[in-house]
Amino acid sequence: MNLSLEDYITEIEIQNYSKSTVKNKKAILIQFERWLWESFQIELEDATTRHIKRWIKHLLDESIKANTINTKLKTLNNFYKFCIKEKILKDNPLNDIELLKEEKVMIKPFSIDDIQKMIDFYCGSNYMDVRNKTILTCLFETGIRSAELSNIMLTDVFDDALLIRGKGNKQRLVPVSLHLKRQLNKYRRVREKYLKGEECPFLFVCTRAKGGGLVMKDVNSIGRMGHDAVLNVVKRSGKACGVDVKLLVHSCRRSYAQISLGHTDLYTVSRLLGHNQLATTERYIQSMEDKTVLERGRNASPLTTLRKKYS
Repeated sequence: MNLSLEDYITEIEIQNYSKSTVKNKKAILIQFERWLWESFQIELEDATTRHIKRWIKHLLDESIKANTINTKLKTLNNFYKFCIKEKILKDNPLNDIELLKEEKVMIKPFSIDDIQKMIDFYCGSNYMDVRNKTILTCLFETGIRSAELSNIMLTDVFDDALLIRGKGNKQRLVPVSLHLKRQLNKYRRVREKYLKGEECPFLFVCTRAKGGGLVMKDVNSIGRMGHDAVLNVVKRSGKACGVDVKLLVHSCRRSYAQISLGHTDLYTVSRLLGHNQLATTERYIQSMEDKTVLERGRNASPLTTLRKKYS
């Protein structure tokens, strides 16, 4: 691997990027590095604007979507900015390259009815059902990411809030509604019986048993749930309830954003989601169906609001 690339990976690891983010950035840069060598026999530092445009054309010919290509270009841009900062390069070959126009993707979120059916699917009193119901309740009530949910510790649970460790280990508080509070209390009682005196600092725990999704290496221990285990909780209930939506944990997050924006402002929702920029939150709602936008517009009509106030 190229020395500059090694230095860049070290830099973003020091900046406390998540392991998955580091892995993805590294994969993109290695992919571009290999393509450069196979196509032109040049190193990363020798790439010009012309080479990058040729790479974009290559990716388009491979039917890679515009949003995926843009993600790759942003990663390259950050790498070359790092090279300039470290005096490895003088110019950034991406300075004159614009991001591709992305097609607006309509991502259908879970409806209120779908959410209720999925949560109610886990109706048993055993540990797994109570845990899974609590996981779904937490995802839909707070909009947190799968990795954030997995990393919640017992000490992060307060009476009216959860302490969430987001990307880059940035911390934020999300509110705990009365509904979520009741479910968390029920889960913690069942959790205590399930552990039978064993200790684990993480809130949501499992074993190495089939379907447990244990993260820790010790097969005999109890530990926090991995991403696949959380995803399976969502998938299982969704499929059983016949919910017509792409079954990803992120769909819970999108649903939270769109539903919340019917009751509060964009800035507040962005803060609760842990986004650094409002533009990121806006992308969550760009896929909102026209009928939803029109309905909210009618409800927010200034004159209608005034008439209600003074009637």
